[in-house]
Amino acid sequence: MARTEKPLKVEIPGATADRPPWSRVGIIGLAGFVLGIAWPRVAGVKIGPSVPADAHVARVDPSGEASAAPGPSGAPAAGSASAAAPTGEPSAPDPGAANKELVVVGPGKIVKCWDKKDKKVEDCGTLQFDPIALPKLKDLAKCASAVGLEGKLAVGFEIDFQKKEVHVTRGKKTSLPGSTVNGVVQCAARDFANVALEDVPHKYRHYTLAYTASFYPPGKHPAQAEDKAEGGEGTAGATTSESPAGASSATVTWDTALIRKDPKDGEVVARLVRGTRVKVLARQNDWYRVESSGKVGWVYRGSLGL
Repeated sequence: MARTEKPLKVEIPGATADRPPWSRVGIIGLAGFVLGIAWPRVAGVKIGPSVPADAHVARVDPSGEASAAPGPSGAPAAGSASAAAPTGEPSAPDPGAANKELVVVGPGKIVKCWDKKDKKVEDCGTLQFDPIALPKLKDLAKCASAVGLEGKLAVGFEIDFQKKEVHVTRGKKTSLPGSTVNGVVQCAARDFANVALEDVPHKYRHYTLAYTASFYPPGKHPAQAEDKAEGGEGTAGATTSESPAGASSATVTWDTALIRKDPKDGEVVARLVRGTRVKVLARQNDWYRVESSGKVGWVYRGSLGL
C-alpha cells in the first residue's frame, strides 16, 4: 500500500514571537533578591567587612580623658572606652591640685629619749613614727588656719608610750606669721589626739621628735611636689622613717654593697656580697644605717633593692 506523506510546512515567526515571557523573568528575579539580599538582612547575617565609616576614632579632650569621635550620624560610637590604644603615658594631673594649699613634710628626727626610769638615753636608735606622722601633717593643708600660708614650721612631738599620749608642740624655727601658727598647731593636736601607739615598735618610754613642714599657697607650688628630707634638730641619722616593708632587716641585692662610715662619701668600713642579711637601724634620705657581723654603717638603698 502506498504511504501518504504530509506536505512540509514552514512557519516563519513574526517580530514579536521571540520576546521572553516577562512573568517568568519577574519570578526568577524576585527569588534571587530574596535569597541573595533580603534574607541576610532579615536574619541579621553580616556578609563582608564593615565599611570605613563604621570605625570610630579616639580623641583626647582638654581634660585629658579619652573619648570617641562621633560617627557619621553625629552620635558617639559605642564602645569608645576601648577604642583608644594605650600610649604608655601617665594620666594628666588633677588641674584642681594647683588651686589648693600644699604641705610638704620631710622625715622626722629623734631629739631626745628616756627609759622607763625617766633616765635620758644617749643612743635612741630608731622609731617607726613617720608612717603615722607624715600623712597627718600633710593634711594640715585642710586646716582653716593654713589657708594661704607660705613658709616653714617646725612641729615637735612628745610621745609617752607608758601613758599612751602624743602631745604636739610648736618648734622654735618658723617663717610663718605668729598669729596663724597657734591655729595650725591646734589642728595638728586634734589630728594626733587618738593615735594608736600600740602598733608602733619602740624601745624606750618617752621620745621627743621634730618635723619640718613647708607650706605652699595656691599658685606657688614647687615644680616637683615630692617629699624631701628637711633638716631638723636632733642626732644625725636618728631618723624615724619606717624600715623597709615594715621589717627590721633587708637583703643585699647587688654583687657587692659598700658599708660606709657616713652616707654617700664616707669611708668604706665593710663590703657585703649578694644575699647577705643586714639589720636596718635607721634611714637618712636614700641611705640606710645597717648592722652586719658587728659592722655598722650606711649603705645605699638600691643595694638593698629598696
